[in-house]
Amino acid sequence: MRAAVRAQLPWLPPIGVVWHVEAGVHFDAVRTPRALGLRTMDTLGDDCGAVICDPWTRIHYFLVPPRSTDGWVLPQTVACGLATYIVVPPLGAAESALHWAVEPSNTRVHADVRQLLSAVQRALHGKRRVGL
Repeated sequence: MRAAVRAQLPWLPPIGVVWHVEAGVHFDAVRTPRALGLRTMDTLGDDCGAVICDPWTRIHYFLVPPRSTDGWVLPQTVACGLATYIVVPPLGAAESALHWAVEPSNTRVHADVRQLLSAVQRALHGKRRVGL
């Protein structure tokens, strides 16, 4: 299964390696502090796209479609588009290292940027998604 995902997503590094991948080409990213990222993932539920977790800096990176973060302005977040490089872990990386909090799959790479915006806003204000 992971080999099929890697074949479809050439920007994923092989096992044991991390790559610096330029945002704005295969994806943009929205960077959040860990606590906000966890609340946002909880709010998005099954609608969450792939999320990178950096356990050392306590940062989450939510992947969204390329060039979709223009105009993104929310407290505690940073839009990472063109000319920004994201450190991408391999699939299956250990949680003690840079890893995927939500791994990309053949059907799920990007979060919808409007859904992510709404989820971050709700997470910032302590509201949870109710029974969807």
